[in-house]
Amino acid sequence: MTHRFGALLFGAALVAGCGSLAGSGGDPSPTVARSVTVTMANDRGTVTAHVGDLVQIALGEQFSWQLDPPDGVVLARPTTQSYLLVRGTQAIWVAKSVGTSTVKATGGAVCPSGQPCPQFAVLFTATVNVVQ
Repeated sequence: MTHRFGALLFGAALVAGCGSLAGSGGDPSPTVARSVTVTMANDRGTVTAHVGDLVQIALGEQFSWQLDPPDGVVLARPTTQSYLLVRGTQAIWVAKSVGTSTVKATGGAVCPSGQPCPQFAVLFTATVNVVQ
């Protein structure tokens, strides 16, 4: 799958899978979740999201990333995942409630199988502030 095709799948899933109509008597216009992206540029920084937003953790492919799971209160894994992750994206979480949560990841060397591999760790931390 090419990078561009993966981005199209992600974008289509955002529009198709996340819209909902308001209840009876409410505004009938569809509500589409926004996507907030956390990247290496946000290391040791803060990103703001709104309740219901999708939070894309996209740290790239330079390192092999191990992502700590979301806290489950402010940020949570989606109940269903009907989309493919774009290359360089480690996870997509949902901003579930107002509050602050920390995204933590550890990156290591990307090495070919069977080849010597340097041992080091790259630590990533970012704060996600979820507002109404």
